[in-house]
Amino acid sequence: MPFQIPDAFNQRALFIAPFVLDPNEPNRILAGGESLWRTNDARTPNTPANGPRWSRIKPPANGRISAVAVTPGNSDRVWVGYEAGGIWRTSNGTAVTPTWSQVNGQGSNPIVANRFCHQIFVSPHDPDTVLVVYGGFTTGNVWRTDDGGSNWANIGGMLPAAPVRAVTIHPGNADWFYIGSEVGVFASEDRGVTWSPTNEGPANVSIDDLFWMQTMLVCVTHGRGLFSLDIPVVVAGGGQDAADTQEIV
Repeated sequence: MPFQIPDAFNQRALFIAPFVLDPNEPNRILAGGESLWRTNDARTPNTPANGPRWSRIKPPANGRISAVAVTPGNSDRVWVGYEAGGIWRTSNGTAVTPTWSQVNGQGSNPIVANRFCHQIFVSPHDPDTVLVVYGGFTTGNVWRTDDGGSNWANIGGMLPAAPVRAVTIHPGNADWFYIGSEVGVFASEDRGVTWSPTNEGPANVSIDDLFWMQTMLVCVTHGRGLFSLDIPVVVAGGGQDAADTQEIV
């Protein structure tokens, strides 16, 4: 039936499968299983006889999809990550049958991370800047491209050898990166060249997600609730202003 996702019905998806609401179109949702599925009528009520209609827009590749990202401002640019580490990209994601290319092996410094891709994050400042993070108790879990996947840089070498499950960029400063790892939150003010622990809020606990409420970074921990950290944009003399951290749950 068109209002069912076959991969979910046939248990060909991760236990926690990625669902992403298109930031440019509230009626569009992308869902990952072995294939990538799309609905353009997400608001249709779900009943035993009807519901949102799903269509496959990417066939199976290498395992199950673990991360999906839609570019802010351009719904055609879609990124997909896999449990085995592969990264795929399309530039016509709203087409009936998008064209996909695998990009994790591109350039003189390809991604070397044959393990679970936890998140793909497209910079709100530049659609060609994309961050990808991986699991595994090893280094090399954070990668950056500045040319849409043609070349990659390993920016996680200075971080602890621990899984990274979340990544984001400050909405007001393109150079400020934040990652959520198995051992806490780390920040960089130079696009990942150097990193430091935040020393604020949830300490060195496992972080499952990071998201923004204007300039407030919300940190979702595994078992210790939610914390928020206000990070102002404009600071006299450079650097980040004093931040106010509080536990919100």
